[in-house]
Amino acid sequence: MRDANYISERLSGRKQELSDIRIENALYWSRGTHTELEKASRALNQQRVSRIKRELSDLMKRCA
Repeated sequence: MRDANYISERLSGRKQELSDIRIENALYWSRGTHTELEKASRALNQQRVSRIKRELSDLMKRCA
């Protein structure tokens, strides 16, 4: 049961992170030009999404 709770908490946290990144992306694309800081932040967000995808894949394997 501890694994189920752990997985549920991880999924909830990752869902919130992805939601936050989605909002940041919408704001980014709503602007016509981007500062270097904005570009760097977006690149970090893209890397984070990739890490979240890998983590979710690992969690799915753990559930199987």
